Amino acid sequence: MINNIQDLFDLENNPRINDISLILLADFYKIYLNPYGYHYNIVDNSQEKPKSYNIELRFDTENFCHLLAIEKIMKRVKNKEEIKSFKSELGWQNVLNGTITLTSLREKATKGIFNSNKDKYIFFYLLPRIIEAPKGVLFDQERVEDGTTRINCEILFYDKYHNAMVHLGIKYDEELGYHIPQTFFVERVTANKNGLKYVGNQQIITVTKINKSNHKEIHS
Repeated sequence: MINNIQDLFDLENNPRINDISLILLADFYKIYLNPYGYHYNIVDNSQEKPKSYNIELRFDTENFCHLLAIEKIMKRVKNKEEIKSFKSELGWQNVLNGTITLTSLREKATKGIFNSNKDKYIFFYLLPRIIEAPKGVLFDQERVEDGTTRINCEILFYDKYHNAMVHLGIKYDEELGYHIPQTFFVERVTANKNGLKYVGNQQIITVTKINKSNHKEIHS
């Protein structure tokens, strides 16, 4: 069992699902992702004249449950009012206070859909590495290899780890004035899958990290 976020951060191989807990992932998110604004320069060479612009990415607490598909996992067994406790800021608080756990997400009624999202939990520790030096594409749903996907984001960061392509989709939030994580998912690389389904036909962009600022300290 991994009980320390530093040990999780330093892992060289994926953990087993039984070696992690939801509160461990929340603490990891709170320390390694949530306090910071990540500033990048984006260069889009799709036009005759390259387009260059800067973005800021933040990981707010209200994004945590969405990244781990917690609402999606519980949606079939909760009504419209009850599901509010499994998303956004309220969901985050319910993870912190122990109301939502991996055990509760893996109960009989939700075990199947949890298992289909299990890689999000196993690969979650890689998020800080992906955003440190990301590869990126401008994401277009219509350019996905088989033409069908529910993935919807503006920019898709990705990289290959442990025979899997790990993706972080981000979008600009006009109200907040910065980019937020929109989706996190994993595609396993197998003999029949090269891992490029979501990025192979997309417009490649050059992503350069400028700096990482602690916005919690700035506004404290």
